[in-house]
Amino acid sequence: MMRGLEQAAQKLGLEVEKKPAKKQVVRSQPSAQEVPMMYRAQVKGRCSLQFASEDQDLERWTEEWVDPQDQQPRYQRSRPQMGKDGTVYRFQVEFPFRLFSNCGQDSIHRPVMGKNGIPFLPGSSVKGLFRRACLKSDRQHNRSAEQSKARLYCGDQEVPGCLRFHGAYPVGNWANRMVDVVHPQQKQQVQGEGTPNALALISLYRPEMVFEFSSQNTEIDWQEVRWLLVETLQFGVGGKTSTGYGLGGNFVGQPLITPNYPIRVELKVVGVSSLLRTDVPEFRPNMFKASLRGHVLRLLAGVCTDEKIVQKEADRLFGNTQQPGVVQLLWQSRQPEKYDTTGKNPTYEAHGFLHLNVPLTDQDFLNGVLRFGFIMGGFGKSWRRVWHDRFYPKYKKFAIGCHWESPDLNDINTSSDLQQFLAKLHQDCADKLGIGSPKSLIWKEAWHPNRVAIYSKVVSQSAAISLFHQPIGHPYKLTPAICGRQLVVKRRIRNDREVDEEKEELVFSSVWHRMLPVHDGQYLEIMTVFHGNRKPWKHQEEDQLLSFIANVESLKFKLTWGSRPTH
Repeated sequence: MMRGLEQAAQKLGLEVEKKPAKKQVVRSQPSAQEVPMMYRAQVKGRCSLQFASEDQDLERWTEEWVDPQDQQPRYQRSRPQMGKDGTVYRFQVEFPFRLFSNCGQDSIHRPVMGKNGIPFLPGSSVKGLFRRACLKSDRQHNRSAEQSKARLYCGDQEVPGCLRFHGAYPVGNWANRMVDVVHPQQKQQVQGEGTPNALALISLYRPEMVFEFSSQNTEIDWQEVRWLLVETLQFGVGGKTSTGYGLGGNFVGQPLITPNYPIRVELKVVGVSSLLRTDVPEFRPNMFKASLRGHVLRLLAGVCTDEKIVQKEADRLFGNTQQPGVVQLLWQSRQPEKYDTTGKNPTYEAHGFLHLNVPLTDQDFLNGVLRFGFIMGGFGKSWRRVWHDRFYPKYKKFAIGCHWESPDLNDINTSSDLQQFLAKLHQDCADKLGIGSPKSLIWKEAWHPNRVAIYSKVVSQSAAISLFHQPIGHPYKLTPAICGRQLVVKRRIRNDREVDEEKEELVFSSVWHRMLPVHDGQYLEIMTVFHGNRKPWKHQEEDQLLSFIANVESLKFKLTWGSRPTH
């Protein structure tokens, strides 16, 4: 266009003022290190979030998320007015444990994000949960289709529901402790294979969630809406509810709702606490599912030589990445957990009720597995060892072990009781899989009488705990099967040359030690010795198994179940 005007002006003898040429702006490309972590390819070298050991990437990623401008955090949403607010109705729920949901993006599990990166539960998720609560209420009250609460609030194919579900979002400092960790260890503990990896995920720690609804119906019963949702939230919302995430259990300020689950036991524990990546102690209900799943694998591996069948049955009961399991878990605290962080290993105390929702055909088996876990060691961190603060108080280096008690699981009082229980459970496992002649996998902790020896006796104080605390130089001190540690040699480059360095690594001991409360202040002291895999029993090429067994027998322990190794 401009060129045409210039030509016309030249014909008329006129001059046209030319505009200066536009200055080219050269934009510098940001370096790879300037790109925020959330927008980088989720691969090693760019942004690796999956493994909790990748501290640098994970810490920068979370800092950029919750405080993107290094100013006053924008991620904390102000607390709105509760109750009826125009056409919107809100109420707040404080979860007693963690809440987890997954958006399905990145290499790390994290929730859906809204404005300013604030996570939220979508309205569709809340509606699905609420609809299930309505259907349950309809069945309990035998309501007709026309009178159905599900139809009234959520609608059906013929009529729309009167409620609009706006979802839920956290208020307060929801970013506190949000970097969570999952530490699967079954391959190492049960099978004796591989190296454990800690996997990172994002979950909200005891969040205060605001749920929002709206309706054009001026006669809606908001108290009924609130109660229906609170009741169903008690049994879980979001992902991983079967492992303890998103469970209400006992909401702060809300009436206690006891689920009608077929298995319910009261449990009390003191012991070494689980830790977050930041070394903060935290009681985690997901330890119960992890423990029960591990014991199912141990027990079934002791009667079946087909690993696929064993894994399939464990997946059916407890689920996997492809499908949920048939077992649901709920933990209800009787009182807040207590922590002691003064020592090298933080400790905790907890007291509550564990509820298991199990199909009728699996109830007897799961009840046996639960009793097995309680009797033989307990649940959670350091369950292979007794609580040293009570049973070996002169040991002051750091806290070791745990101690579990239950008024509902106290029917084992003698070695004979224990023998009968273990024999019946082993047969129940074979019957569960329809196996006539039980044979074992060669896993490290497969529960077969040819691979394990159970010793026990009634005591008033521990007779065997000193075997785990021999003086320096004693072979038990560095025998992996006993001490739970091993020396490994690794090649290092030092001063431009290769050198061998010895490093002590933690392993899983092949010995369980339990002080089971029985009666009149006494205990059934139980020593579980796995001897199917002899490698962990070696110390400087010498096998310490028979020596250890001889020491146990010299303390008048009785072989209660399994077999004594002879060579």
